[in-house]
Amino acid sequence: MMGEIALWTTLLFALGGVLGGWFPSAAHRRLATAAAFLSFFGALTASGALLFFILTDRFDIAYVANYSAKELPLLYKVSAFWAGQAGSFLFWLFVHALTGCILAQEKRLSPSGLGVYMALQAVLTLFVMGQSPFRLAETAAANGVGLNPLLQDPWMAIHPPLIFIGYALLAVPFCYSVGALLDRPEDAAWLENARRWGLAAWGFLGAGIFVGGYWAYKVLGWGGYWGWDPVENSSLVPWLIAGVFLHVLRVARVRRAALSVTHLAAIFAFSLALYGTFLTRSGILGDFSVHSFSGTSLSLSLAATTGIVTTAALLLLLIRGKCLPEGDLYPAHDSREFFLLLGALLLVFA
Repeated sequence: MMGEIALWTTLLFALGGVLGGWFPSAAHRRLATAAAFLSFFGALTASGALLFFILTDRFDIAYVANYSAKELPLLYKVSAFWAGQAGSFLFWLFVHALTGCILAQEKRLSPSGLGVYMALQAVLTLFVMGQSPFRLAETAAANGVGLNPLLQDPWMAIHPPLIFIGYALLAVPFCYSVGALLDRPEDAAWLENARRWGLAAWGFLGAGIFVGGYWAYKVLGWGGYWGWDPVENSSLVPWLIAGVFLHVLRVARVRRAALSVTHLAAIFAFSLALYGTFLTRSGILGDFSVHSFSGTSLSLSLAATTGIVTTAALLLLLIRGKCLPEGDLYPAHDSREFFLLLGALLLVFA
């Protein structure tokens, strides 16, 4: 099927981008850039194929039969794209691959950082392939199940994409951080580029949380947002840590001793986004959350990926930390740097 072939194309060229990104020569950089664009083409083709199957009522495909129906309005048919686990991962992969094209074209991310980014793209592709949205149904149905009535709301077309875009963009500051640690830990040139992407991720994720909160009051009316569903905390926590990252990054631009804290915040912002994804999609919160997907074979893979990414990044920071600049984090207790760090600390406590 075209969708499956497109996913294999995405994976193949993502792995090519990993190899090309780990070599500093101009030829290998061009190879990594071409691989990023070709991998995005694969993700775009797969996404287009799934959307086409949904809009044309291909109920012989299990994912379409489970989340779409003939009588659904066009808005909710499009929303069915990210209503299920496989489709939401595919949307995440699409945003990640598109961002990878921009990073490769800009040439501001170091080759090693781009290699890490493409490795994450390969892992995302494997997640999509593990729960493929293109699997055929055991029996062809005349009509699909359709969306849950609670999901048939205009906010369904806005809230999930905003959250997934925020999660996807958090990978960029993470890769800038890891790339800097691998190449030149003492260098602070990566901070400005990471700040731009960090602001974008923080803005999209914050907007998604705001919209989700409004949706919760409007549709469910349970008198609370973060109090009633633990999955909402899984998106709030990385948003708070992304705020910490933006605070300490500002300090690190004038006080190089804060680079270590900035790396730590970049690592945990993305790692907590992965952890939140595990909580949502492993089924571990199935008895407590209306958002939680049922347990799948991805549960162990998600847990392992979160653990490996976090542990590897922290070990890299520990090993390369000796090369980071030392000194005072702030000049005085009445300085701007002190209050920025205090604000970051308060966000950690929150």
